[in-house]
Amino acid sequence: MSKIINIGEYSPTIKKLKSGRLTYSVQMLLQILQNFAKSPEGAGAGVMLVLPDGRNPMQKEFNIKEIQLVENKIVGAVEKYRAVILVE
Repeated sequence: MSKIINIGEYSPTIKKLKSGRLTYSVQMLLQILQNFAKSPEGAGAGVMLVLPDGRNPMQKEFNIKEIQLVENKIVGAVEKYRAVILVE
């Protein structure tokens, strides 16, 4: 897996596209994804779920830890950006 880089460090416009809430409601999740979709970068972004390292293989349910819009570093990928959902 490639390193996740927060492109907000490089662009003041994209800096607002990062969320670090601890609890998410359906309304909050939809609001964040709608904000991503408002930007040209986020509108065509793919979506990726990142599971925690060392997790119990029996664990099937996760809480969302953070949602970021990051530049896609995967060679040959169609989309330039990804909405990455980090879970815990």
